[in-house]
Amino acid sequence: MSRRELIATIIVAAIAFPLIFIFTGAVADARARAREAPFRALLGNARFEQLMDGQGGVPHYLGASLRAPDFTLPEQGGGEWKMSEQRGKVIVMNFWTVTCRPCIQEMPTIELLAEIVEDWGDVEVVAISTDRSWEEAQTIIPRTSRITSLLDVERKVVTEQFGTNLFPETWIIDANGVVRFRFDGALDWSDPVALDLIRAYR
Repeated sequence: MSRRELIATIIVAAIAFPLIFIFTGAVADARARAREAPFRALLGNARFEQLMDGQGGVPHYLGASLRAPDFTLPEQGGGEWKMSEQRGKVIVMNFWTVTCRPCIQEMPTIELLAEIVEDWGDVEVVAISTDRSWEEAQTIIPRTSRITSLLDVERKVVTEQFGTNLFPETWIIDANGVVRFRFDGALDWSDPVALDLIRAYR
């Protein structure tokens, strides 16, 4: 290799390596932003950054340090639903009551979500009512619903185990039983952004 060729090679390398580094970093940043996009859209940038910095509490939760408590509740139509038997599935769990107007307004989107994820095979939509009877809960979630409907009359699960007092509140629990996300308040759960968020935990 001649001196001129050597100098040209050094110059090309000096230009190329930083460009490759910048490009690689840009690709990694773009991928991270794509993963964050549903969370930022739902939570807002400020609250997302707080949660990423470890600032939990209300509103919302984002993390992987909480394990969902094990519990058993009666299921609409008969039988019992046990949290410990749901490993391998992502659980989208909604707490609600018929006296909560936002709960009732959001419920059709949860029904639509249940219809959408039915084909996914690894996601289950669960709604836990704190009402006094199945008769009350069934005015909103009929027996024909695709939602898995549970009843917690004494709030031993909703309040005592999950700490929820205000409704609606929706939790996403991953296939290993780890709480990954909590959204406080009503949301359109059939929205593509919400669907992308749920897909992130499959």
